[in-house]
Amino acid sequence: MSSLLAQTVPLAFAAAISPLVLMGILAILGGANPKKHGIAYTLGVVSGTVGLLVVGMLVIGAQQGKADAGPLGSTTAHLIIGIVLIGFGALMVRPKQKSAKDTADHKHRQLIKSNAPLVEFFLLGIVLMFTNFSTIVVLIAVLHGVARAGQGLGANIIALAIVAFITVLPATAPLATALFGGERLSADVTRLGGWTTKNGKYITAVMLVVFGLQDVLQAFGH
Repeated sequence: MSSLLAQTVPLAFAAAISPLVLMGILAILGGANPKKHGIAYTLGVVSGTVGLLVVGMLVIGAQQGKADAGPLGSTTAHLIIGIVLIGFGALMVRPKQKSAKDTADHKHRQLIKSNAPLVEFFLLGIVLMFTNFSTIVVLIAVLHGVARAGQGLGANIIALAIVAFITVLPATAPLATALFGGERLSADVTRLGGWTTKNGKYITAVMLVVFGLQDVLQAFGH
């Protein structure tokens, strides 16, 4: 179990550095009816994350007891995921024409109309979660690690529950602060959000390249 957590938890923190999801919740909390809209949005982010992990668990479960590690646990997947992680790490540090805030604002304007029902905020959370491709790639890498570890259903559920909790922190932490933390703490979270948007991509890029190189080397038997 400890080895499984050692493989998955660091990757979960890489998945959690998500300026796009963070900018979405900060924009909503600065608008009208922020608490209800923020809750709906956060439920969308959580649903998207949990849905992806559940699908992965079903794929892993279908391979339990078989000699073949399956598509998620194969050596080929190890190599492909390693290369993809390195690629995304490189892409994250290239200059971008549109910032995470601009992208989140665009999706917000595109999907959320005036007097929109709560379901639209829920759908925005799902869209921003799945638009955040680096997080999706990292979660697939997490599922790959779980498939290769072969720890059993109970250990897999615990590990992925921890991964899901960490991954959705960019949405849940600002919401919890807005609901229970007061204005001062909310201001601190907004400042932290600005710092994350500016610098988080470099931290994530380093983590993705390190984990990617590890996967590539392991695929070649090192």
